[in-house]
Amino acid sequence: MEITRQMSPNRNIGRQGWRPDMVVCHITEGAFNGTISWITNPTSQVSYHFVVARDGRIVQAVDICNTAWGNGTTRNGDNRDSRHSPHYKVRDRGVNANLYTVSIGFEGRIAEKQGGLTPAQLEAAVWLIAHIQAEIQRLYSVRGDSFKFDRQHIVGHFEITPRTRPHCPGPQFPFDAIIQYLHKTPPEPLEPEAPSLPPETPQPPAPSSWAQEAWDWGTANRITDGTNPQNNATREQVVALIFNYHRRVRNE
Repeated sequence: MEITRQMSPNRNIGRQGWRPDMVVCHITEGAFNGTISWITNPTSQVSYHFVVARDGRIVQAVDICNTAWGNGTTRNGDNRDSRHSPHYKVRDRGVNANLYTVSIGFEGRIAEKQGGLTPAQLEAAVWLIAHIQAEIQRLYSVRGDSFKFDRQHIVGHFEITPRTRPHCPGPQFPFDAIIQYLHKTPPEPLEPEAPSLPPETPQPPAPSSWAQEAWDWGTANRITDGTNPQNNATREQVVALIFNYHRRVRNE
């Protein structure tokens, strides 16, 4: 797979000494191109590190070593206070969650598919998260896995700020499927859905046992073409059979 870069000005350089170890999944609540325009517009003050289109295209808007503005938290008691989070790391760390997370926005609307992804998005998600782990290892010289492929490290926006984003990325978001595929070593391409095949054309019945020898003789001598042995014959077909007999047997 390929990643296209369309960089956003909405980011902080660096991560204030933090190394990213969580991936946060979002639903964009908008179309792919509109989302890219929004997160690269400086007036929006919003960004993701990556955006995945319904057709599986991937755009990177913020470098992994920089801080995107996708799921920030506070510590001042408002609705984005990290102490509201059900995730122990978010609560215990007490710093802006953007500092240690990588954000992925998936094109879609919760009202349409409840966070469900297309097959192309699911395949792209698996590939991208494996890529993110490898990049963190490379950028931060991490030995071993930079984060685990589990639900403590691959999370939804609702687990970061449940009061402001209680439904993102949606109840049908396929966390379990993504994690299952990530645990394949190496990650294998997802199997495409099998195409529906047209119904098989029914085969005509074979000749009856009492007629089999005669049918084989007629076919071998080109009296008949060997098809439809039990179909009714028209008068012109009967005449054609007699004609073939005289031409190929009587006259040869």
